[in-house]
Amino acid sequence: MSLCNLQHSRHSHPRWSRRPGWVAGLLIWVCMAAACWADQPPVPAYVTFPSQAKIKPGWTEEDYGAAEFVILGQPSAVQRGKHWNGGITFSGVPSGADPEVVWAQFKPSLVNGGWVFFRDAPGQAKTARYQKNGLDSWILIWVFSADDIRYDVVEAGPLPASLKLALTKPAAKPETVTPATGDFPYLSPMAGCTFQAGSQDDSPMMVEIDANNHEARVGATGSITKSYSVPPPLRSPLTVFTVYHDALALAGWTIVHQVPGATNSSDSALTAHYSANGRDIWTTLHGGGDNYTIQVGDNGAQDLGAQLDKDCHVALYGINFDFNKSTLRPDSDPVLEKVLALLQARADLKLEVQGHTDNVGGDDYNQKLSEARAGAVVAWLQSKGIAESRLTAHGYGSKVPIADNGSDEGRAKNRRVELKKQGCGT
Repeated sequence: MSLCNLQHSRHSHPRWSRRPGWVAGLLIWVCMAAACWADQPPVPAYVTFPSQAKIKPGWTEEDYGAAEFVILGQPSAVQRGKHWNGGITFSGVPSGADPEVVWAQFKPSLVNGGWVFFRDAPGQAKTARYQKNGLDSWILIWVFSADDIRYDVVEAGPLPASLKLALTKPAAKPETVTPATGDFPYLSPMAGCTFQAGSQDDSPMMVEIDANNHEARVGATGSITKSYSVPPPLRSPLTVFTVYHDALALAGWTIVHQVPGATNSSDSALTAHYSANGRDIWTTLHGGGDNYTIQVGDNGAQDLGAQLDKDCHVALYGINFDFNKSTLRPDSDPVLEKVLALLQARADLKLEVQGHTDNVGGDDYNQKLSEARAGAVVAWLQSKGIAESRLTAHGYGSKVPIADNGSDEGRAKNRRVELKKQGCGT
């Protein structure tokens, strides 16, 4: 008779009915724990570990995760799908036995269960594959000693449909977002995840848009960040990444930078940009462990005309160029379209388009680069029908910084395009 049946048969066994109340309570607790273990096995049944193998507490199970597998003579490959990870102790061998002696007794049970080994060299990780009953599963085993065997199992497959997320597209009119409460209207949380906290940051939102040089840019003049807790089955950085990567793409966002977080110990991150419906929104997501964050910078409410009338000039963040070039990036279009709309609405407005750089590089190089970038913006506006007489281009190199060039953020602020209203101020 199992412990889980004892609580149901107490009255037919008087010796149990005479136990103190705390004993009965303990039995109920043990029964519940055993039931939970039975409902959540640490590995699927076809992973035929030998009977002497005992899985240590602390194993993990992810609805969608990943691990890297090495095959002899081939590049390593990351497999994605249902993921199990943990440690094992192995009994029946002498204490201090050589790891390969342990492995020699451990391996046959897996081979008999249908696993085919691709890599089984002494002193290295063991890699095998299981392809039966429509499954394509992978296992990686490290044997350090009889008391320290570690495994990764991935049942390869796509993101489960139950985890997929449908996002509402941002509307033409900027939505109201309360920093400390609620969700972003167009970036809802994953199912089962709980809102933790939110905050507003009035400093520029830095975004990474070039995977080759990792140069941060200013995406928006401010941002709101919200964090969410993640239940254990979803605590895979890859889950957070894949759910939002797919959902953002379907909702019309452009993914400009991504770090999938393909292994259990790494974090995931992605940066995306939304430029439809006249909007200019940047978001950066970070996932790892038991929480993830969503940061959003929305430039949709910026009134360029009012700022020019008040201050005579305005910095345009979101006009981006290829690294060390004057080639406009496609994600610059939303900001350029705002400038175009302003010039079309105010036929008397004349602008000086200014190019500015940070202090990295020589003065001559920065001067030429800033002139070329200002000229590229003027050329774009003229190609849309703005008269040449209403626009001038001027490069200032690194001569007019607005932030400290001693930090990445300061240099990003200094790399900018500004508009100056001609005839305004000095």
